[in-house]
Amino acid sequence: MTTGRASGLSTAQGYYWHAYLLGDRALVRRLQPRAFLDRRALGGVLLGMFSVAGSWLSPDQHNPAEIRLFAERVSKYTHAAHGVTADEVSRAIRWESGEAAGDEDVSPPHPGLAELAVVITAVRDLELKPGDIDRMISSAEGLARQWGINLVAYRPGPILRWRFEMAELRRYGYPARKRWSAERMGAFVDWMRDDSTSERESRP
Repeated sequence: MTTGRASGLSTAQGYYWHAYLLGDRALVRRLQPRAFLDRRALGGVLLGMFSVAGSWLSPDQHNPAEIRLFAERVSKYTHAAHGVTADEVSRAIRWESGEAAGDEDVSPPHPGLAELAVVITAVRDLELKPGDIDRMISSAEGLARQWGINLVAYRPGPILRWRFEMAELRRYGYPARKRWSAERMGAFVDWMRDDSTSERESRP
């Protein structure tokens, strides 16, 4: 989400989660008050991210053995930071697939953390770049709206957008700068093409 690259994010909650996945604590603190004004929206976007990340990682949700192996990998990677167990991850995946049974209706000890652990694992395993994270979160915002969650539109100002760009550069380094320059040029060309088309269509 750079100052020159178009972003599909449309909510404070979406920008908060992007800052979280970038690992930029200053940005997280800056966005937290606004994002936490509506915790239902915050959780809804997270669940949407979990759904999208799960489909990208593609574990067979109807194969208990595969789910368990996947859950153990997620737990091994994220347990130190989040304390999530493989059982919690397995339970979240089964709930997502609609196959919850037995004790699945018991409130988890760490609400939302299993879903977040899967998202974090997707960012690592799939080597997601900022544009990919944008697409994941914007799709999650769309899912949350489909689920009937009211999401308030939000756009950060230029300074905050610049801080996102700096956070992305710190995380992904110089090669990302070259790729983003190409993206910005592509976005500019697309804008010029769209503007030209609109002008022709508006002529009598």
